[in-house]
Order: sequence, then C-alpha cells, then structure tokens
Amino acid sequence: MTAALRSFAPQVRISALGGSEMATAGADLIADSHSVAVMGFSEIVGALPEILRVRRRIWDFLSRENVDLVVPIDFPGFNAKLAGKSQSLGLPVFWLVAPQVWAWGGWRTGGFRRKIDRLGTILPFETNYFRQRGFDVFPMGHPLMEDYGADFPFEANLTAREHRFNDRDCALTIGILPGSRRQELSHLLPALRVTCQAVMGHLPDRELKFVVSAAPGVDPVQVSTVFDGTFEISQAPLPQLMRHLDLALVCSGTASLEAALAGVPHELVYRTGTVNAFIARRLVRTPHIGLSNLIMDRRIVREHFQEEAAPLPLARNLLRWLARPAERQAFYGDVRQLRQMCGEAGVWRRTASELLRSTPEVEAAADGA
Repeated sequence: MTAALRSFAPQVRISALGGSEMATAGADLIADSHSVAVMGFSEIVGALPEILRVRRRIWDFLSRENVDLVVPIDFPGFNAKLAGKSQSLGLPVFWLVAPQVWAWGGWRTGGFRRKIDRLGTILPFETNYFRQRGFDVFPMGHPLMEDYGADFPFEANLTAREHRFNDRDCALTIGILPGSRRQELSHLLPALRVTCQAVMGHLPDRELKFVVSAAPGVDPVQVSTVFDGTFEISQAPLPQLMRHLDLALVCSGTASLEAALAGVPHELVYRTGTVNAFIARRLVRTPHIGLSNLIMDRRIVREHFQEEAAPLPLARNLLRWLARPAERQAFYGDVRQLRQMCGEAGVWRRTASELLRSTPEVEAAADGA
C-alpha cells in the first residue's frame, strides 16, 4: 500500500505502525508492529504491556501531528481503538481489510460502523454483508491476486502436476505450510511430522520430496528441530513455492487460500492451545474455518481442527487426492471459480487511488505531484 500511494503522490507523508518493508517503501515508522502482532486470547494477555505502550505512542502522534487520513489495516483488536480515537479527534478513517465480525461478535457491527467513514473489503461476500448494515464499502478485491492473478501459471502448473500424479516414475513434492505464529508452530509441527512419516509408509515405492515452508519471521532452526535433514526447509515466498507443489498440508489462514488459488490439492489443518480452542468453539459461528470454503460457501477443501488434526487421518485424506482423479478435477473446477470471485491484480493501486480521493487535502497533494 505504501509503495502504491508513493507512486501516485511521492510527496505525501506516510506515518505508520509497521515493519522494515513499510520503512523501505517510504513510511516513517511510529512504532514497530512486530511486538504487538499476536494471535490467541492467552497470547494477547502476555503482550498487553507492549500493546499499551505502542498505543500511547500512536495516540500522542495523532494528537500533535497534522493528520489528514487514518488508514487502519486489519488487526481489529488493536485498530478498533485506533479508529475510535481518530474519530474523537475529528480525523477521517478509511479502514482496509474489514474485521471478521461475520465470523463472531456480530453485535460489534454497530459500534464498528460509528468509528469509520469508509470500509475496504477483500472477501467477495463481505461487500453485501457490510452494505446491508449501513457501511460505505469499497470492494478492493483480494490482495493475493497480485501474486495469483492472470500472470500466475495456473493451467500450466495444473497440467504438469497431473502428469506427475499419473506417472509413477515421477517424484511428488508435498508442501508443509505450518503458519508463522509461535503457538501455531508449537502445536502443529510435531503432528505434521508424524503425518509425513505416515504418508511415506503408505507410498514406499514412490519418490517423495517434502518441503517445509519457514514463513517470514520464523526461525528456520525452530522448524529444523522437528523436521530433520530428510526434509527440505524453504524460505521461498509462497507464490514461488506453490508452483512446485503437488500436494500440501496447510495451516488454516491466508496460506490455505493461497494453496487454493494456486490449484494445489491440500488438507487444511489447525491446532492451538486448549484454552484458545475452547473459547473459539463458543464464539465462532461460521460453518467453515477455511477462507476458500467460506468464499465458495461450501467445502471444497477438507478441514481438520484440533483433535481432528491427527496424523493418520491427515495422511489418509492427503493420499485421497492422489488416488481419486475425479476429486482433483472437481477441485480444479472449484478453484477456477474461486479465482474469478477474488478479482484481478492491481488491488493496492486501485485502493491507493481511492484513498487519495477520500479527502480534499490528500487528493490535492496527489494532483500536484
């Protein structure tokens, strides 16, 4: 987003809660976002002192600086307070990546609407959901289409993958995408390791290559302590890695949608702490946990949550993709439709242009560029 705004209005000052990539793109960092980027009820409690410290720093900045527009991006636990503070200071708020109030806490929608002026949505069903509840909505399209849009070799990869499935002399590459958050890794890695061993036991005569993704911010050593030298640890960006995968085990989250958009048959898994799982089961009201299933409003990928994410069932279900060509073809048809629903590339440039039009001061600065 920062780079897209700079391309339209190089002289506009952008101040942000962010990381090194935002700083490199031209933003002045008010605070580093890494220390407050936590997920899970128990984890938030531990990070609360740092969250409050960063919040005070941002409050001070908004109060003393001449801010034309506040743009919260996702991160609703933190940004809801930011939006409310901005409104109390008379600052317009254009929130990008709508909070998932449709999943739980629908009662929060009215309070959220009063805190913002415009809302950018990325999931197809969100547009009508929020418009029906009185929001001024800008449909952004999904940012993943920047990497998985028309330039991504979806059909070529599909053809090559099917050739490998059907030729027993071809090696198969299985991706392990365990997520990036500490609590995800600690709960998922051991189960995924045993799952891989079970797959190898079921296919003793097939050459298999296992690639474990170490997401940005994850120490590869943390992964390699569970997955020994027979597994490849990869720090490649997921759009690059997805081109080479035949099957995958994917932690629920954005990576699961990436696997679907890339056309990679996969099993969706999620494990968390007992407390977090207990609370989530009582709060979440959606019929699915996977983003691709939510967008399609039906299950196109099998989901394995908590105790269901056990190695032997996971291995059997992963191998179903190999044994049942008709299921693969149905999946490919579904994800072609999914790709159309998620929009086209150019999400951030379209959104940056809309942001610059949202206030007279910012628009004038862009016109003067």
